[in-house]
Amino acid sequence: MRRAAVTGGNSPSRRRNLSRARVATMIALFVLALVFASWAPRVPQIKTDLRLGDGRLGLALLGAPVGAVLTLWLVGIAVARFGSVRVVRAALPSYCAVGSLFPLVGGQWSLFALLFLWGATSSGLDIAANAQAIGIERGYGRPIMATAHAAWTAGALSGAGIGTAAAALAVPVGAQFATLGAAGLAVALPATWWMLPDLAGPVAEPSGERSGARPAADQSVPARVAAGAAAAGAAAATERSRVRRGRRWSGRFAALCAVSFGSFLCEGVAADWSAVYLAEVTGAAAGVAGAGFVAFTVCMFAVRLVGDRAMARYGPPRTVRAFTAVAGVGFTGALAVGALPFGSAAGVIGFGALGIGTACVAPAVFSTAGRLGESAGTSIAVVSTVGYAGWLTGPPVVGGLAELVGLHRALTVVLLLLATIIVFAPALRAPRADSATDGRVSAPPATDIAPPATDIGGPATP
Repeated sequence: MRRAAVTGGNSPSRRRNLSRARVATMIALFVLALVFASWAPRVPQIKTDLRLGDGRLGLALLGAPVGAVLTLWLVGIAVARFGSVRVVRAALPSYCAVGSLFPLVGGQWSLFALLFLWGATSSGLDIAANAQAIGIERGYGRPIMATAHAAWTAGALSGAGIGTAAAALAVPVGAQFATLGAAGLAVALPATWWMLPDLAGPVAEPSGERSGARPAADQSVPARVAAGAAAAGAAAATERSRVRRGRRWSGRFAALCAVSFGSFLCEGVAADWSAVYLAEVTGAAAGVAGAGFVAFTVCMFAVRLVGDRAMARYGPPRTVRAFTAVAGVGFTGALAVGALPFGSAAGVIGFGALGIGTACVAPAVFSTAGRLGESAGTSIAVVSTVGYAGWLTGPPVVGGLAELVGLHRALTVVLLLLATIIVFAPALRAPRADSATDGRVSAPPATDIAPPATDIGGPATP
């Protein structure tokens, strides 16, 4: 396999290959969201066709998140072992094909099994695509994760619209997913040839570049001895620094996990409880109740389009804190006037503010986590597992609190989560190991590396 170096230059070929890889990754994330989001509008029909009650349906729907959570670690290991490009290419066909199996579903447990498989394949595509995006971000030397996640949000909006239209036209569920899966695969799989091979280890400046050092063959014997002693001392210092950095990174990973947990939990609450809150607490009509989640998603998409520029200018911690503060103020105001005549409008605005506050959190968490560890895939798997745990536990926690104190008061837990994000936002700062060398990425030393002076090569080839 040929590995090409990514140097600090700004040649047209380098820019072109980075741009192509970025487009390919955004296509993969768009297809990931497009296919799965088209499932939500078909749930009522599935419930009717299978004659499932609320309890049995709820248990069956756990299949997707359980499948995703249980395979995240395996996906992280696979990305570290085989590279993000190979995992994307393996996950895409299986993910796009699973939905076409819906005609075989005949009851609660077969639905659970199918959704479990779907969740497992989606986690493979999700983690691998994000790992690829982190490598591209390293090549650019500036944030690009928010824009990549904007593609996911656009896919989710498109998928929800397609699913709604298909349900209105009574399109068979299996036909819908077979068509969407085939279309998504036809576009996304060829684009993976634009993706780039992963870089092993932390970002580092190419050896000897810009240092003025002479090649060893041109140095005198005393100079070589001195250079050897200096190298030994530097290696010892590097090891001590690595140990200290490992301790710091352990704490930072814990903080990143806390931020991820809070953000994903807020997203789960918005998805599952926004319509219920608007209908039962504010008295919104059925046609208005769904506007809360629409506002949440649209605002998240809009902020992600500008999130990269904001994080490049102000840094991820300040950007996330500012947007989260907007969410806190907006959601607090919405809850405060929820029982008033204009409570429905305020509720829609409040959930829109929540979308603003959480828009840049996941991109910033994934970007930071991917730079902390030796493998971006493994690091993302860690924070994603904790995030999915928040997404799974959040709605039931809010439901339990609602039974005790009512839904209006129960949603104040969102404010606590937003405060948690603000408190731990400093963990989103750029790792020191990368800060001095962003944009100067070299391939790891190995016998199969292309000459170090080349720019990014063509598509990754296994």
